[in-house]
Amino acid sequence: MLFFLLSGINTYAQKVIGLVIDKVTKQPIPGVSINAEGVTVRTNQLGQFEITAPHPSDTLKITAIGYKTLFVAPGKPNILLTIELEPKINGLSEVTVRGDKSFKKDSLANRADFAPQFNYKGPRVIDAFTGGNGLNFYPGEFFSVNLLVLVQALTKKSTPEYKFNKILIRDEHEQFVDEKFNRGNVSRITGLKGDTLSVFLVLYRPTYELALKSTDYDMEVYIRERFNKFKENGFKSTGLILSKSNKNDTPVKAD
Repeated sequence: MLFFLLSGINTYAQKVIGLVIDKVTKQPIPGVSINAEGVTVRTNQLGQFEITAPHPSDTLKITAIGYKTLFVAPGKPNILLTIELEPKINGLSEVTVRGDKSFKKDSLANRADFAPQFNYKGPRVIDAFTGGNGLNFYPGEFFSVNLLVLVQALTKKSTPEYKFNKILIRDEHEQFVDEKFNRGNVSRITGLKGDTLSVFLVLYRPTYELALKSTDYDMEVYIRERFNKFKENGFKSTGLILSKSNKNDTPVKAD
């Protein structure tokens, strides 16, 4: 009975959760249109989307300005889909577009767009049992087990909803760290540039927990302390030395 019950869950519709990235840069693409038989959604600022296809066999049509249209078959359910879009080649001159980004505004907008995904908890094993008082069952007390809820609780971590929730939270944490520890701030404080700056950013990137409890002043102190340590070590990083006499900051092998 359980087999037939579970096998019929995705008969009429299929929920697809995925990420759209640039095929060349591997960066997420916001505002991409995903269409499945008249149902259309768009990716958020992190390139993520969720769509329920009316039929499991529906093909997704992926369109975005500046990219080639792509048709994708979702495939098996419960798999996080990663879609790579190929940029269109044109003869326009290169231009630089600058804009002010606010982590707080982006985060609030993202949480509003994906509120159900951010708040996803999923069923617990105890939720499958009815008739008892929480985890306390008394001798002779009647209780029943909802097998479907039990299976969902035991397999929760393999569902796309659970994975998408973790991706959303992880990306939000990474953006928060970037708000305080980025190339602009670090270069301004340390004077580092080029590859030397890139190595420093990798070596001393703070954790989300540290960034969360640090004020702007605390973060500047942290960066200066790590920069002094970086100089004392001769700009060493995993067998490479970034020579201060090298104007291009090109890594050279350490002795």
